[in-house]
Amino acid sequence: MTKKIFAVEDNDTNYMLVEEILSDYNIELVRAVNGKDFFNKIKKRPVEFDLILMDLMLPDTDGIELTKYLINEKYNIPIIFISAYTERCEEIFDMGIEYFINKPVMPELFISIVKKHISLEAINQEA
Repeated sequence: MTKKIFAVEDNDTNYMLVEEILSDYNIELVRAVNGKDFFNKIKKRPVEFDLILMDLMLPDTDGIELTKYLINEKYNIPIIFISAYTERCEEIFDMGIEYFINKPVMPELFISIVKKHISLEAINQEA
């Protein structure tokens, strides 16, 4: 069964890395590049997402504000923060977010944390 992951990431290189890491799994990756894009997509497809990958710094807002919105509106979607900015980790953990992955993303660590939230089904590949 395909899992749907919502990646809130404005940087193309970082997004492509996540896309590459997840390419071996049966994942539909949906991207938002800023707060406006996030709101447009989450309001259209709220129940479809199994996991959100949240960047901290975005061009028009920050991931903490977007996460507060999700919590206040009672979206029950697990969130993993991914950012190079570690100075706001405590604020993130105080909201109940369990995982903060520091950039650059280490593939093995990333996959192990994603698997704590959703089951990943590998795409059939020849051995």
